[in-house]
Amino acid sequence: MAFIEGYAMGFAMVIFIGPVFFTLLKSSLQYGFWGGMMVTGGIFVSDMAWVVLCSFGAIPFFKNPGNQIWLGILGGILLFALGIKYVFKPVLYSDENISLQSRHYTALFAKGFLVNFVSPFVFLVWISVIGYGRTKFGVSADLALFLCAVLLGILTTDSLKVIFSHRIKALLQPGLLLNIYRIIGLVLIVSGVRMIWYVM
Repeated sequence: MAFIEGYAMGFAMVIFIGPVFFTLLKSSLQYGFWGGMMVTGGIFVSDMAWVVLCSFGAIPFFKNPGNQIWLGILGGILLFALGIKYVFKPVLYSDENISLQSRHYTALFAKGFLVNFVSPFVFLVWISVIGYGRTKFGVSADLALFLCAVLLGILTTDSLKVIFSHRIKALLQPGLLLNIYRIIGLVLIVSGVRMIWYVM
């Protein structure tokens, strides 16, 4: 069944650990459940955008080698900048009930969207998933059901990451939390440099 296969494929993507995962983890630990869910929402919307762009063939811009270089550089700079902030200016919160204002929600949503959208890996994953879906289901209602199920599977895994990171927050001492943030920052810095190196 198209839905079951798609959901299983989306859920299996939980094994991918990269900049998007660490951004989600850091935001969840820092801002709690709702902060993490805003990042999850941004990731989900960016995935939907990629599905639409790839499914309807509106990707000549992204296939252009020159444009890919600039997109890769932009994405690398974004990841590098986030990493620098996490390493040198991590913000620790001891209050479990952090008051999030509307500007925080907007910033967290945008962070999730951008980190996911500019990743060449995410683009390649969706090209592969859609290619597989078209090969198996053709251009049909089953293909749409398959892709929706993949999106739902990814949303499920991201939500679970938020839930579990929120629960372990109380167990983390400030020193350990600081080290986690710095490790996340280093991963983002390395990922940003690798992205720029890859497209140059």
